[in-house]
Amino acid sequence: MTGDAVPMKLSQRIAGYSLGSVIAAITSEVAFLAAYGPGGAGPALASAAGFVGGAVPNYILNRRWAWADRRGRRRRNEILLYLAVALCSYGASVLATRAAQRWARHLTADHAWRVLLVGAAYLAVSGVFFVIKFLLYHFAVFTAAPGSGAQSRRAETVPPTRS
Repeated sequence: MTGDAVPMKLSQRIAGYSLGSVIAAITSEVAFLAAYGPGGAGPALASAAGFVGGAVPNYILNRRWAWADRRGRRRRNEILLYLAVALCSYGASVLATRAAQRWARHLTADHAWRVLLVGAAYLAVSGVFFVIKFLLYHFAVFTAAPGSGAQSRRAETVPPTRS
């Protein structure tokens, strides 16, 4: 960590992550519904639209609001790790929305109701991944790389214990 960055409290980090996640969930859901409903895309393509619609603002907002004080990992590696987490969420949304679409087709013939049901499944995946993604971002993505100097510098600031 550099001298100009002030470490954030966990409560501040959770608040920043939560607000960024809500904004990203809204943009993601709007993109999904626009592609799936009026756009007529299938669950995988609509999920891809939602993924792009939410992942980009989510990364930017998380970096600024929740993990602005993190240093030690190359930005390229951080983005690759972020994408790995986001792609897992995307995969889960494809599976959930495909299942919801099959279920909705048997439940109702009304297109608007099917769009709402499948959209709810897409949003539910975001809710399930909310805590999982926070933990992965906090402990793996927006942190120093294993074996980097940032980890060892942090250890040097803790005074040794005496027996």
